[in-house]
Amino acid sequence: MAGQETEEDPEIKPLNSKNGKFKRKTVVERFIELKNIITVEPVAFIALSSSVFAAVTTQTLSLEKTCRVSLKIDSAICDAIRLQNSQNVTFYEKQVQQYLADRLAWRSVLQSLLPCVILPFIGSWCDKTGRRVLPMMVPVVGEILQCLSNIINVIFFDIPVEVLLFFDAFFPAICGGWSGMFLILFIYISNVTTNENRTHRLGLVNFFTYVGIPIGLSTSGVVLKNFGYLTVYTISTILHLVNLWYIKYRLKDVYKPSVNYDKQGIRHFFRTFFDFANVKDTVGVVFKKAPNNRRVRLCILLAVVTVLFGPMYGEVSILYLSTRYRFNWDEIKFSIFQTYNFVTHTVGTIFSILFFSKYLKWDDSILGIISTISKIAGSFVYCFAPNDKIFFIAPLVEILNGTALLAMRSIFSKMVQPDELGKMNSVVGLTENLMPLLYVPLYTKVYTSTMEVLPGAVFLMGALMTLPAVGAFIWLFVEHRLSLRKTKSEIENQSPD
Repeated sequence: MAGQETEEDPEIKPLNSKNGKFKRKTVVERFIELKNIITVEPVAFIALSSSVFAAVTTQTLSLEKTCRVSLKIDSAICDAIRLQNSQNVTFYEKQVQQYLADRLAWRSVLQSLLPCVILPFIGSWCDKTGRRVLPMMVPVVGEILQCLSNIINVIFFDIPVEVLLFFDAFFPAICGGWSGMFLILFIYISNVTTNENRTHRLGLVNFFTYVGIPIGLSTSGVVLKNFGYLTVYTISTILHLVNLWYIKYRLKDVYKPSVNYDKQGIRHFFRTFFDFANVKDTVGVVFKKAPNNRRVRLCILLAVVTVLFGPMYGEVSILYLSTRYRFNWDEIKFSIFQTYNFVTHTVGTIFSILFFSKYLKWDDSILGIISTISKIAGSFVYCFAPNDKIFFIAPLVEILNGTALLAMRSIFSKMVQPDELGKMNSVVGLTENLMPLLYVPLYTKVYTSTMEVLPGAVFLMGALMTLPAVGAFIWLFVEHRLSLRKTKSEIENQSPD
């Protein structure tokens, strides 16, 4: 009854107690507890840090191959462009960038289309078989093959830049790419969490991801300048091999389906994986009738995916070229900026999770509103920055930008059933993966067309494209409040007079 105190069950012992006295956990016990909590976070950290570590180097290698091999510009001029130590090569820098930008456009097409071969199948297959570990390993294998290909391109330097870019995109993309990797990571983490702690755990994965990126960026330029291309790609390969070992021997499949698919052979694997019923089930999860306007909400969220991921991919594709042209940066200055940029975003994401989500318990849609407004404000600074000092202020203005992607994934995972997580993440991954196909060519075209008039125009375009996401998150918040009122009203109507 209300107001009565309940006696403690004598059979229930206090946690970590002996004879009713509290026992403080030892360092070993705390370490074991932390070890059991952490699962896919190191995978995100190692994968991103090692990939980014090599990515900036590949951009520099592409510029150098374009200059020396494709355009056959004089070696002294190429050295000056490579070292960024002369103001008299701006004409050649522009020529090299325009040539490379056109090649980067078709590389983005390759990176977008190839993963689409397996993304429609993988989510449904994961839901059906309960497998998470195996598909998590495949994108890492693609990264290893990419590094080996780049090593060959360094050794045989006369290989054209087109070949470098093709295989740099082909190997990761055919293995699922980053969309495939994060699709599995988010499926895995959603299976081992509840609705209450999922946002925080997704935030932890994002934290490890963001920590990995600045580490890769900050070390890449230094290692490249002092030790060269081969050292960078060799270190990256070793890190990916370590990640492969961790996934294989540390992670376990936690979701067990009613039908056992283990040890059925390679033919059975291909038959179950490339079953077109998987595609039908994957698409069907979006249009499935469900309460609380789920179908409409999912479609709105997929539209949000396009306006969040699109500008992000577009800006990443031209950022290095833009800073070289506008501020005469080399790879070390760019690495320093990107490190600062991602550290700033990490701090903003952690603050949003701890303060807005955990302490104030605000809905994920509010986090999305705050994040997108922050992004739009930062875009104006990126666009009109007259020098690199003002350019460095932009990450502080958009410090909360990274929270929108986290909020969006959290909303997705809470709107579907546990056996639909794989399918829903496949749809999100597929939509995300198609964005570079649309936005990277658009951004490279706008950048090359406006680089003499307003080199930052692409960031202004990104702000304009992000505006619909603000409206979508506001609508989702209104729907959330209406749903809470409806639930409260139903509870009050069911309560006895």
